[in-house]
Amino acid sequence: MKTLKTHFAVSVLAALFSADSLAAPKMLAKPANMNIQEVHGEVRLIVKREFVNGEVGYEKITVPADEADAREAQLLQDPSVLLVERDTISFNPIPTSEPVSTAIQAVLNGGDPVEYSDPQYANQRYFRAGEIYNTRLSEAHGRLRFTNKIRIGIADGGFIQSPEVTFSEGSSLTLGSPSDQFYNSDPEIDCASQTDNPNTHGHQVAQIAAANSNNGLGIAGATRNVELVAGNSLGCYGSGFLSDAADHVRWFAGASVSGLTDISEPVDIINMSLSAPTSCPTYMQDAINYARARSIIVVVAAGNDTTDTANYAPANCRGVITVAATRAEGDLADYSNYGDAVSVSAQGSNMDVLTEDGGISFVYGTSFASPLVTGVIAAALSERPNLTPAEVDAIIARSGKPLNDEVTGIGSGILDSMLFMDGAGVPREAVTAQSALTGEREQYQEALTHPAATAYLQAQTGTSGACELYQADGRYLANQGPEDSIAVFSVAAGEPLNPTDSTAMIINSTTGADKLIITQADIDAAMASDRQIGVANCNIATGSNCSVKDNVKAFDPAEISLPAICT
Repeated sequence: MKTLKTHFAVSVLAALFSADSLAAPKMLAKPANMNIQEVHGEVRLIVKREFVNGEVGYEKITVPADEADAREAQLLQDPSVLLVERDTISFNPIPTSEPVSTAIQAVLNGGDPVEYSDPQYANQRYFRAGEIYNTRLSEAHGRLRFTNKIRIGIADGGFIQSPEVTFSEGSSLTLGSPSDQFYNSDPEIDCASQTDNPNTHGHQVAQIAAANSNNGLGIAGATRNVELVAGNSLGCYGSGFLSDAADHVRWFAGASVSGLTDISEPVDIINMSLSAPTSCPTYMQDAINYARARSIIVVVAAGNDTTDTANYAPANCRGVITVAATRAEGDLADYSNYGDAVSVSAQGSNMDVLTEDGGISFVYGTSFASPLVTGVIAAALSERPNLTPAEVDAIIARSGKPLNDEVTGIGSGILDSMLFMDGAGVPREAVTAQSALTGEREQYQEALTHPAATAYLQAQTGTSGACELYQADGRYLANQGPEDSIAVFSVAAGEPLNPTDSTAMIINSTTGADKLIITQADIDAAMASDRQIGVANCNIATGSNCSVKDNVKAFDPAEISLPAICT
């Protein structure tokens, strides 16, 4: 057993907030001398217990600060108490404001093709095709159908009702006050009665991840076909107890939390753009572990103190994807944290968002790099919903590009959404098979459909004749090696399109040729089982060189056209 007795003189991050940023109407004294574990002379103790039924859980006890040590010692005498930690105040990691760079603006107006109708889409540099130092989301979106609805949980503060983002549900746990309401304007939140300048950070974060696209407003979201779920942990001022964010992680994952109605169904991915200058508390680590055990991915901001992320939670917790911030040109943002705990980076500077009054604001911070990564992962999940957190971790590690300033300590580098989709097994292209009676066989159509030929083909292939035979052409794929085969295969819906996937079934294959015949029965069997069909030109025995980037393509039976003789 241990007790956490860490005290902290507020960091640059905390100093950005005014003295009244934690509660109203009470006032805090000098932020620079504030102890982030003490609020208005009180300390919240987080007690981890093993109950008589063998279950382990947490309770929160608020005590006067001058009695905290004694109460901790008393609690630790109880055999059921496993651990006592002091709660920590967390903040939205927002850097000081920066002027909009005219150089960036000149580049932003470069005139790339617009794929969404949103007014600010042209300014979303991270969408642009061909960007060397950015995420190039427009290319990735071209590969996706956004088949499955993905649920994103956002643990933050400052949520507003807006046509730009749509929340399906949410809850609030701000400074120990549970509520099933979460918008700033909701009666139980009522930010207007507390401050003239309420926090809208959660609204901004939600836009980066999943703004409603093609709605004539603001920006395009990094993903589509989503359900957003709000976890108001930081309230009207952008600050709150870190344990409340941990409780929201559990709530997002389907756990019951005292005072809250259970979530309708767990989310698929969680974003936490918040930070506390402390080691990772056990209560937060346990919450993250609880989510990961339920195959929920957790993405967090690295923080904005220009220092090692190892000193900030939840970025320093295990099992999270920690995101640093870069600028559009590919250099590390001068406010971003860094270090071994960082998994990847993404653009976090000069990010357009819609304001509450309908204007446009430019925001900066790892807070906005994090939901960009969340959106990319959610977009991949829409096609590959069975990806596990461990698999996503591995793909993230292979999906980065170097920065332009040779900075290290930011994980795999700048997230490239195209590389991420490659790693997730989302095909870059689809190839179209053609009827076996077209192309070089077109001149023999009448002979191949003659009753004698039909009887032969029926006996040999089990089909009704040549009109149910199709040719897959491997010449559209990368050149073969000596051990490679042309193969038509299928995988279970939602699995990576790879002929060596655990669910893969080879429909037909051949070595040493560039064309392959398959039957309508083969296609029908795959489609009846809701499987995806692909064409590969690689080593299907080992899978060593099979890649959706080069030599594995989707196969779309709906695109097959039959010659007139078959209709």
